[in-house]
Amino acid sequence: MKLRPLIILLLFLVSTAVLIWIYYAATHTRHAKSEETWHETIADLDACCRRKHVKSVQYDHFARIADQEQQAQAARLFRALALSARLQEQNGANAIIRLGGRYLPPQKAIVLRGTTDGNLERSIAYELRTMQECKCGEIDRAMTHENRYAARLLIWASSVDMRHATLMHLCRQPQDGTSEWQYLVCPQCGNIFTSAYCEPYCPLCLTTSRRFVRFE
Repeated sequence: MKLRPLIILLLFLVSTAVLIWIYYAATHTRHAKSEETWHETIADLDACCRRKHVKSVQYDHFARIADQEQQAQAARLFRALALSARLQEQNGANAIIRLGGRYLPPQKAIVLRGTTDGNLERSIAYELRTMQECKCGEIDRAMTHENRYAARLLIWASSVDMRHATLMHLCRQPQDGTSEWQYLVCPQCGNIFTSAYCEPYCPLCLTTSRRFVRFE
């Protein structure tokens, strides 16, 4: 009779150990499978984040040049573009971590020099070239793996790139009233608006315009 409690205790310990082992094996296998499944998507997000990081550094530099040349509208636009790029980099980095990866921003970004007009022309060409090179392949791969979360962030990035190029083109060739524009940036997705054409909600992420960051 005295052995019964000891046997019960041993059975309890063994069953607990078995349950712990099953849980560890299941979670470890699921984590490894997740990393394998999202490998391409993580790589695409990482490449996107690195592009956005370089753009944000470059646009901040271009804004300082525009200030020195007393081109207020270009300086406002470049600062708005820099914030937009940083927000998208942050969104992508968070997605990489959630998918089990790790994001390390570039240690060094090459800063180009030139006049404001040349910087606008160079930036437009870079935005258009980036969109042409990607050709929605990153978005297609994310959708193929049924990762709508990553696909949504990549769609935001591609859409905002086109918006950046359009605004810089208008800044190079100002029309009536465009020189007085202020710029607003959605703090959620990085979408950018002008004061003349600001919507009550961001069409990409539905953030209310009351939260937009204004560059005056």
